Amino acid sequence: MAAGFAVAALYHLAALAIPAFANIAYPPMYPPLRHVAFVIADVLGASLFLSRPRWFLWPYLVLTLQVLQGHGVRAWRTWTLERRINWIDAITVLVVLFGLILLLLDRAQRRRFVR
Repeated sequence: MAAGFAVAALYHLAALAIPAFANIAYPPMYPPLRHVAFVIADVLGASLFLSRPRWFLWPYLVLTLQVLQGHGVRAWRTWTLERRINWIDAITVLVVLFGLILLLLDRAQRRRFVR
């Protein structure tokens, strides 16, 4: 998961540094500040997945809900309206849900170990 967050950070960093890439990968109105925010969030996500503090589950749950609201809704709309899969949205949703499952399993394992 940490590697996935690092790749996402590099993806957004590339969109900031390479305008031709940003023009292909994102709509024209996508604000550069949003790329900056995601670079920061993704770097934090990578480092927090490596250290896995107990409290990390809660902000990650909020991130998961945001991803479902954004990427999940867009993936669903693309599928229902256009009958095609938007791979970036689908992969993002699946990977973030997988991360949540990993954090929940980690939490359960820690509780078992403490008892």
